[in-house]
Amino acid sequence: MGFRKWTLLAATVAAMAAGMTAGLGGAIAQSYPTKPVKMIVPFAPGGRVEAVARLIADALSKDLGQPFLVESRAGAGGAIGADFVAKAAPDGHTLLLCSAGVLAILPNVDKKLPYDSVKDFTPVARLIEGFTFIGAYPGLPVKSIAELTALAKQKPDTLGYASSGIGTYSHLAGELLKIASGAPIKHIPYRGSGPALNDIAAGHVALMIGGELGELAKAGKIRILATTNEKRSPEFPDVPTMKESGFPQFVAHSWIGLVGPAGMDKAIADKLNQTLARVMADPATQEKLRGLGGEPAYLAADGFGKQVQTDVGIYAEIIAKAGLKFE
Repeated sequence: MGFRKWTLLAATVAAMAAGMTAGLGGAIAQSYPTKPVKMIVPFAPGGRVEAVARLIADALSKDLGQPFLVESRAGAGGAIGADFVAKAAPDGHTLLLCSAGVLAILPNVDKKLPYDSVKDFTPVARLIEGFTFIGAYPGLPVKSIAELTALAKQKPDTLGYASSGIGTYSHLAGELLKIASGAPIKHIPYRGSGPALNDIAAGHVALMIGGELGELAKAGKIRILATTNEKRSPEFPDVPTMKESGFPQFVAHSWIGLVGPAGMDKAIADKLNQTLARVMADPATQEKLRGLGGEPAYLAADGFGKQVQTDVGIYAEIIAKAGLKFE
């Protein structure tokens, strides 16, 4: 058989194989899911991520015809739940709903993680961006970031900002505030956001950055100075963004998204993505998500995967500039 015939035969075989693979992927997607799906939340029950998970799981269950069961696997800042999913079978029946803290911050804080937050997961979709705020105790004589910066410089290292723990979003956002504004404020870590919220409401600490400040602000127990998001919060339309406050370089994203183990069939990921696109377009779902303190911000798999990579780099830069060391 001549070279030309061999070439044609090889091309035909390759085309047949590609067609079979595409057909197999389509068949897998058509039948998926074939059993209940575990949606792992890597935090203790009761938080915003779990609430979002239950909302999304309920919608997926109705749309795809199998139960999506929310399961909490907390510990090690989210690493235990994330590792469980990273090592699960990539058949789409074990998924991880998590925050930027787990996939973008934790890899920069814990260099001994048993997984790679980029290589060991298949991105499915970003669902929401969390609105986070810079809040001050009302007794503090400041009403803007500019006034806060001026006061902090007048009284170096006397103003403290509370965080929900070392290496958390609220910690690194506070460090970014110091870097961006030059305000000499000191970090006061707490074990969780609950105790930190109690102390800022009582005036034991001057400042806090987080997404949980809304209810305290509505009750008049704290004053919100700015939002760290790129646009204003619908709940607090009079509160400026950090960009509007004169700090366009302040970028510290907070989001919640869905991923699966690495190697998950693209057809399954696409089916989940398409279903989530419909779910997230529902005005009732959007309203419920806003009620949980997040802004619906659906982003498909490719864009979400790129954001994870970008944000890992952003938080690495914040840590480097702040000179933070984690053991």
